[in-house]
Amino acid sequence: MKLFSCLMALLLFLLQAVPGLGLPRDTLRCLEYHGYCFHLKSCPEPFAAFGTCYRRRRTCCVGLCGN
Repeated sequence: MKLFSCLMALLLFLLQAVPGLGLPRDTLRCLEYHGYCFHLKSCPEPFAAFGTCYRRRRTCCVGLCGN
């Protein structure tokens, strides 16, 4: 799991480094809070809605329990 987190951090860094390939601001905010972007308007059971992702086309959901 730690390897996956490191790879995701590296991918996000590279996306921000290349002009025009960065993620939308609302998506970055969601990922900073360890959220997930869902196509649904409401979040599944262990998650709570936190905002939007991908230029308000998806819902950002964050976990209610965990670290």
